[in-house]
Amino acid sequence: MINAIVFDVDDTIYDQQAPFKRAIEKIFPYFDMKDINKAYIRYRHYSDVGFPRVFAKEWDINYFRFWRTNETLKDLGYDEITEEVGKAFQETYEEELDNIQMLDEMRLTLDFLREKKIPVGLITNGPTEHQLKKVKKLGLYEYVEPGRVIVSGATPFQKPEKEIFNLAARQFGMNPETTLYVGDSYDNDVLGSNRGGWKSMWFNHRGREIPKGKERLHDVEIDSFEQLFGAVKVLFDLPDNKYIMDFNDKTNPILEQGIQSGMMIAAEKMLAQDFDVMRVAEILELSKMEIKLLLLKGYK
Repeated sequence: MINAIVFDVDDTIYDQQAPFKRAIEKIFPYFDMKDINKAYIRYRHYSDVGFPRVFAKEWDINYFRFWRTNETLKDLGYDEITEEVGKAFQETYEEELDNIQMLDEMRLTLDFLREKKIPVGLITNGPTEHQLKKVKKLGLYEYVEPGRVIVSGATPFQKPEKEIFNLAARQFGMNPETTLYVGDSYDNDVLGSNRGGWKSMWFNHRGREIPKGKERLHDVEIDSFEQLFGAVKVLFDLPDNKYIMDFNDKTNPILEQGIQSGMMIAAEKMLAQDFDVMRVAEILELSKMEIKLLLLKGYK
């Protein structure tokens, strides 16, 4: 049975691609925005690959930040940039990060967990001050006790090392076997939490594929903030939810229903903003039954 939940921060609690996109637009006006999702995924890849070298004091953090931007652009066929341009991008990106906001669906999820008195924690990689600034900006201390926040920069460990999950389990007072970890990175979040013996939900809203040569280790996969709310609500609303996390099951209709209930919440929010039913159905890829239900509720 799952009785606690811990979240990653970047691109899990908030949409990190939005400030990245705005910074790209300002510093690289020639960039083709059709490639923004691909660029963001490569940028996160190089963040995950390069940050351990900063952690090991092999690289200066400023060089690392230039390197990940330069490598991302090269991968997409653009010319190399200078360190000066890389610095300008980083400064602009950080300015945009000052404007991050928690999405409504994530706030609904955290409000629900608080109402149910479910223990909540955070584990995030990155420099301590930089990451704690995000935690504060997002208002996460309304939902998470300060002692249940771990930033890798303040420890000898980082995701996906099992030690940071072991440290969190002890510090948060949580049992790994009954704790669900939610994050967007397969390597850092799914693989790391699995090494620590935790259950995991892969928040795959960027449409990534499992890295080649690696097996499926997550217990649940979702692909939107709306699905996150629906899945979490079902997991913690059921009196005995342990079988939902049994990934030997090929299908799980109750969990699927929970995930889809999150999609229906999103649909009704869009309809309240004067979208029509068929447009909402197209955007959210609703089933015929879901469309019928919305029509029966009186939406046009």
